Amino acid sequence: MLTTIGVAVAALVLGGVIGGVVGLATTQPRGENVVPAFAEKFPDADAQYLPGVTLSMIVDDWMKTANKWKCTKDPKVEDLYSRAKAQIKCEPPDDRGDMHVDIEYDADDKIKLVEATCWLGLHTEACESLAATMADAVLAAQPKLRKKAQKWAEQNAGSERATTIGGIRFEGNLNPNGMQAMPAV
Repeated sequence: MLTTIGVAVAALVLGGVIGGVVGLATTQPRGENVVPAFAEKFPDADAQYLPGVTLSMIVDDWMKTANKWKCTKDPKVEDLYSRAKAQIKCEPPDDRGDMHVDIEYDADDKIKLVEATCWLGLHTEACESLAATMADAVLAAQPKLRKKAQKWAEQNAGSERATTIGGIRFEGNLNPNGMQAMPAV
């Protein structure tokens, strides 16, 4: 009985091997054997940066000139969310400590993240205004989209909703309350 089972298993294995060899030797795969080209808009290294956003646009124009905020380069960069090479933190001039904006970047024209944080409570006018003006500032290079982004950010501050406008992903946060702008990859 045992030898009969052994012979049957050997026949199945040998038959499978022979069938596989015959199949490989006598068939050709259908289609081209050339790898297709990538799509025209395939992501490249620049996709990790906010499109059209510069450090001077955020820090100088929005934070310092328009709002008189104080901005300082933060030396602690090893644990940055975006793994950027540098970070600038901006705070209101009165040192209240209840809101701030962080900008994570690799170079003046290579901004990875802009994050507005507000501890004044959900759905407060100050927090909604901070989110809205941040959305407006990061889309300064895309004027036709600024109002749309500003309105969305104001309506969704104090939530965990997200959207993409002009190649920029806006994402609300509840803990802490705030809004992030990052590349929509």
